[in-house]
Amino acid sequence: MKKLSGFLLLFVFLCCSLSAKETQIIIFSTNDMHGSIDNFAKIASYIQKERAKNPNILILSGGDMFSGNPVVDQYPEKGFPMIDLMNRIGYQYEIFGNHEFDYGQEVLNRRMEQANFQFLCANMIVDEETAKIKQPQPYAFLQIGDTKICILGLIEVSKRRTGELLPATHPARLKGITFTEPVSTALKYKNLRSRCNLFVGLTHTGYNKDCEIAEAMPELDVIIGGHSHTRIDSTIVVNGVLISQAQSNLHYLGKTTITLEDNKVKEKKFELINMAKLKDEDTDIKQSIQKFRKDCHLDQVIAHATAQFNGKEPLGSLMTDAVADVHNLDFAFQNAGGVRIGQMAKGEITMAEIYQLDPFGNTVVVYQMTPAEIRTLLMNSYRKASKRADLLVSGMTYTIHTRDGKAVSVTIKDMNGNPLDENKQYKVGMNSYIASSYRFDHADPGHEMTATSSDALIEYLKQQKEITPQQPRTSIVEE
Repeated sequence: MKKLSGFLLLFVFLCCSLSAKETQIIIFSTNDMHGSIDNFAKIASYIQKERAKNPNILILSGGDMFSGNPVVDQYPEKGFPMIDLMNRIGYQYEIFGNHEFDYGQEVLNRRMEQANFQFLCANMIVDEETAKIKQPQPYAFLQIGDTKICILGLIEVSKRRTGELLPATHPARLKGITFTEPVSTALKYKNLRSRCNLFVGLTHTGYNKDCEIAEAMPELDVIIGGHSHTRIDSTIVVNGVLISQAQSNLHYLGKTTITLEDNKVKEKKFELINMAKLKDEDTDIKQSIQKFRKDCHLDQVIAHATAQFNGKEPLGSLMTDAVADVHNLDFAFQNAGGVRIGQMAKGEITMAEIYQLDPFGNTVVVYQMTPAEIRTLLMNSYRKASKRADLLVSGMTYTIHTRDGKAVSVTIKDMNGNPLDENKQYKVGMNSYIASSYRFDHADPGHEMTATSSDALIEYLKQQKEITPQQPRTSIVEE
């Protein structure tokens, strides 16, 4: 009898094992593409081959499609090349990135209407009477085979000087939209877990915030992330939640493999596909990319560099020198975050490079400011975490004195090493992002020019014809 019981138990176990249904779902993801379209031909070819092996595929974008490649940013229909190529590859969902708003809401709305994929965001509330875009859905359900999947979208925010929570883009481009804190917002959707077999967070909040979301919300199975440009090349699980991100600029394709047994998640694995190691390209996609490049006419040479520009300081000095010269200013400032390339090679400088360096289309705002007011701008710009000057400058040098990592004073001198006249008002220019996002004293409300900072740079380079990297003008001294 005991032998018989043992055989029965083994038989039941084998029957249960044989009847268990196993499914694999693959999520391909990119994030922070910033208009980098060249590797789309490789991605299209790779996904086509994978789909032939397993049709259970989902393609997601972790935000920031735009801003960074002049082929996309300066296209007659700004941003359209990204939408067209993503449509053809088969993207299904996108979380808004902060740079999705860089072209303005009206342009974004047109691109959204052209997209075959759905934009999601749970922590974004649109006033449809004052905003130019429609309220996005916070989440979406879809079904792959017998598996029901829920995707929840979340965007990054930070507190501005006005006290508002806003993504990192020009505040004027966010009129009519209110944003809420992502972690607390996510928790309102915990109950979605009971309505799906696979629960995915599609976020543009950055790796550290994704870890916070995972700690607070283990109901999620996976977070497909973006914003911090983090290269995650292995399976990272926080509080039971797999967290992924595929660096930026389409250097990598994220591949998340979810194994379900009887529609319950059994195993989660993440890997990065390095585009540099792939050779095969989709011919049609490649031809489209070449045509988009040809249509932009960005190969015009406008100046020459006598030496290579290395790092944000010399590039920021070039940008501010251009603004100061073209607008006849005493001083000009450029935020380091708006310097979007790390170097400029010796030799020919093309229009394409200028739009890569300064892609945002920010206008120039001019103020009459005293040295005391300028110091408030510099003091408030200091970022303890970076331990460097955030504002690059033309027309002066400055030193921020810090104590215990906090800015305590600022020394300002003109380019001849002389202190400024404390009773004088100087003409100071800055891009409209600084003007709207940084805290500083200014009795003068400022005057906004119609020209952009990139317009000034192009005009300046055409006039100069030859440029040379300048010595650093900023320093930080710990007392």
